[in-house]
Amino acid sequence: MSNLGDPQWDELLKNFEKGIQIAIDRLEQRNVENIPGAKEALLNRLNNLKRFFPRNEGELFIRTIDNTIQNTFFPNTRDFSEAFEKILQNRTHEQDFIINELVSGFVTSKSKALVAGTTVPIIDRMVEAFSKSIDFQIVDHQFYAMFGDPNKPRKYVKNHLDEIVNLFGMVSREKRVEKDVRRSEEKIYTYYTFPDKILEILKRNYLKKNEETGYKYISEDFDRNVFISLFLANLAVNRDNQKIGGSYTINGICAIFSLILLLALMPAIDIKDDNPLRDNRNFNPNNMKVIPKSWMMKNILEPIFEPLIKIISYRLGGSLWLSEIIDSEVNKKIHNQIRFLIKDVNKWVLGNLCRVEIPIFIEISNIFVEITPERE
Repeated sequence: MSNLGDPQWDELLKNFEKGIQIAIDRLEQRNVENIPGAKEALLNRLNNLKRFFPRNEGELFIRTIDNTIQNTFFPNTRDFSEAFEKILQNRTHEQDFIINELVSGFVTSKSKALVAGTTVPIIDRMVEAFSKSIDFQIVDHQFYAMFGDPNKPRKYVKNHLDEIVNLFGMVSREKRVEKDVRRSEEKIYTYYTFPDKILEILKRNYLKKNEETGYKYISEDFDRNVFISLFLANLAVNRDNQKIGGSYTINGICAIFSLILLLALMPAIDIKDDNPLRDNRNFNPNNMKVIPKSWMMKNILEPIFEPLIKIISYRLGGSLWLSEIIDSEVNKKIHNQIRFLIKDVNKWVLGNLCRVEIPIFIEISNIFVEITPERE
């Protein structure tokens, strides 16, 4: 998507600059850092963000979003299987945690009506069911057994099952059996599976064979993140028709990607050898970056976070997605909660947030540090 001469894009960049300036002004008035030089480092980084990101009509924004976030979590393609495979190829242990912690909540919320009264997440149920079938298919009555509600009519449950199928890009097919075992009569079964190209990917990656016994089985690597990756791929290829998710998911996804971008741009802080952080067993100086708690305060982060969400939405889904970003207090609350959702790739150590350096964070940081004040 080209943004050359686009007044809407220009306005988004201006709002980002304004937000950065508000954050700078507020930060300058604070004096709560417990790490020498932390405040100065963040002020320097914010000034550089304000200075360089809007240049050349946001070229650095476009490059960062396209080369990192889209490639890793939200491929820019119309091909479902291609998008799914790209996301799988970018799977790492740490990045799985990001997907798990941030995206699974949105998937679960879309289907919570089906699993009322149970503490088992719907994605875990899906993994369990499909792991028992080397054909990656389950019959409709298995779905009803997993998600059926005896207090609801079958049609009600079926409508929600159709939503689940739609959410993960699955398909339903019919299979005719000439003689049903129980009734000795012809019966048509409906079963749920995946499109053929997705099935090829699943079988190639997760269908294993015991060479001694010839027994085929689904590997343990077939986990909840496979379904979350399917959800992201499905959302990516259908981003222009709101087939999946609706406003709530668009707001959440854009907030998640904005947080990833913002955290990746936080500057590195050098701590002295005698700093108590170094003695804490939860801190690993080889792969952690210290982010002082005060940097994540609402009045510092919010002025940057909100315009960044809109920039992400416009870059990923154009005017359609931008129009779905809600400037309401309820939505702001959702966005603020997301700041603290990355639990497993960050550690709270002695009152400071320590970000684990995972591939996408490093890649975004590297793109930014290529541009320095000396290279004007």
